[in-house]
Amino acid sequence: MRIRWQDIALSVALVFFGLGGTRFAARLQGAETLDVLAYLLIAVAAAGLLFRSARPLWTVGITTVAIACYLAQGYPFGPILMSGVAAMYAVAVYARIELAATSALVYALAILPWWNDSLTSWVTWSAGWILLPAAAGVLVKLRRKSVVDVRERAVISERLRLAQEVHDVVGHGLSVIAMQAGVALYVLDKDPAKARASLEAIRATSKEALEGLRSELDTLRGSAPLTPTITLADVPALAARMREAGLEVSTEIEDVDLPEAHQLAVYRIVQESLTNVLRHSNPGVTAAVRVYTVRGELVVHVTDTGAPTAFVEGHGIAGMRSRAEALEGTLEVSGAHGFAVIARIPLPS
Repeated sequence: MRIRWQDIALSVALVFFGLGGTRFAARLQGAETLDVLAYLLIAVAAAGLLFRSARPLWTVGITTVAIACYLAQGYPFGPILMSGVAAMYAVAVYARIELAATSALVYALAILPWWNDSLTSWVTWSAGWILLPAAAGVLVKLRRKSVVDVRERAVISERLRLAQEVHDVVGHGLSVIAMQAGVALYVLDKDPAKARASLEAIRATSKEALEGLRSELDTLRGSAPLTPTITLADVPALAARMREAGLEVSTEIEDVDLPEAHQLAVYRIVQESLTNVLRHSNPGVTAAVRVYTVRGELVVHVTDTGAPTAFVEGHGIAGMRSRAEALEGTLEVSGAHGFAVIARIPLPS
């Protein structure tokens, strides 16, 4: 069990406050001079706060017993009660709410036999000196929990984003490599030059995929900035790699100034769409990529000339949709006239 320095400082402050202030409280109440036992009980009640972080129920138990014994000896109400206030606050912050409520009730009942005034005044005193610090502790606990939940959600969101980036980078690279490897094996004996070109494309694609994966891992380790570096200017190079892999792609990209986050999202949507076409289309199918603006929206339109087909939405399509929705946009996928992806993203004001 570890005792924090903050708990030690609080206990020492309560000891000095109790020992020094109780004498004046006794004079104001016309009580007799305090003896050694009174001061010892004051010190014990304050010492209970040493365990408030690690063992809050110990704190409540020690403080309550010391205060009850103090009052049972007929000593005057005074600064020793501040230890009770601190104990109620501590148990509300560091223990479950049910335990905090039970501790508050037990502490209030422990005071009742030595209460010299009316029951109504006891209830009022309990509300101010017991329930109020307990309620304050519960509010602090809930606030801390909400801050932790927000941080956890942010961490989970960032991890999912990185996982999506890795999926897109590696998935696209492996698809192109697989297609190029198939071409190389097919023409290895008939056309060595074509086979060599395919192998060089495999080397370039694998190098790019590894660099992208390394960049994401550096981001995960915290050794790289979180800002994306891919832009719409990289789409033509993406289309060129697809052509080398055997998928004929045409591009029509409007020159529009966009934030980096929008450019990265558009690139990944185009990349995943073309990767799906490359994986699932028949030979001879071509694809078209159009990126343009209309009525305050950025439209990303990727289609192919394949036959109508049914498809099941997997992680790739889900990832594209999440990218669009993260920018308050939408994404539609259709297989009625070949594979088609349409993403609409509001332009930043």
